[in-house]
Amino acid sequence: MFTLKPPTVFGSAFALALGIAGFPAHADLVFSFLPTNTFSGTAPAGTLTADFSVVSANEVQLVITSNLASGENLDPGKALYLNFNDAKVPTDLSNLTFTLTANTGFSQAATVMTGDDTFKPDGDGQMDILFTYGSATKAFTTGESQTYLITDSAGSLAPSDFDFLSDCTSGCGTGGHLAAIHVQNTPSGGSGSAYVAGTDNNVADTPEPSALALLGSAIAAMGFIRRQRRGGGLEPLVFTAR
Repeated sequence: MFTLKPPTVFGSAFALALGIAGFPAHADLVFSFLPTNTFSGTAPAGTLTADFSVVSANEVQLVITSNLASGENLDPGKALYLNFNDAKVPTDLSNLTFTLTANTGFSQAATVMTGDDTFKPDGDGQMDILFTYGSATKAFTTGESQTYLITDSAGSLAPSDFDFLSDCTSGCGTGGHLAAIHVQNTPSGGSGSAYVAGTDNNVADTPEPSALALLGSAIAAMGFIRRQRRGGGLEPLVFTAR
């Protein structure tokens, strides 16, 4: 004979809370392109972010969000430069695909070019990935954003695969950069332009407030069950093997 204890209230709530809270947690990679990061030209007044997050073992989501000032936009021919994990070049780099999945403000998908140490923002350092748009496109004016699903058909993929410095073997006058953008019409619709480097911020996932509330409810339910057991209010379910 065996006894099945009644953990359904606590167990289900606790498991659901853990699921919503996103355990096991992963870390996002966020590149911030700030005016203070300008390494060539006239600094913009606004900012831009590129946020990488895990989707699956071989998929990463990239969200590019513009908070550039009014009148500023990315150069459509040299919009965004990225690096890629040196240990995965060239096989994985050549097997990356970039699929536009959401957008705000403009819907033209980027033509994404890849090549080992092929692209030089203002001739400074060598990078592996370049986002380009049609010549008539004012890409990423203020408030515009695009979301891409990046897939590696050759193996696994993680945000950390994009967290590498540019190759400086042929020279980096201003140092290696993790990522770069080329902003036009700086500042605030002016006549300048700027190459701006990205600085990274690894942000660990934190449980959503609703998940924390549910976890609290689960703990409270456990306490209730214990009190009921002490008072004889809950009987175990008994099954007899035949």
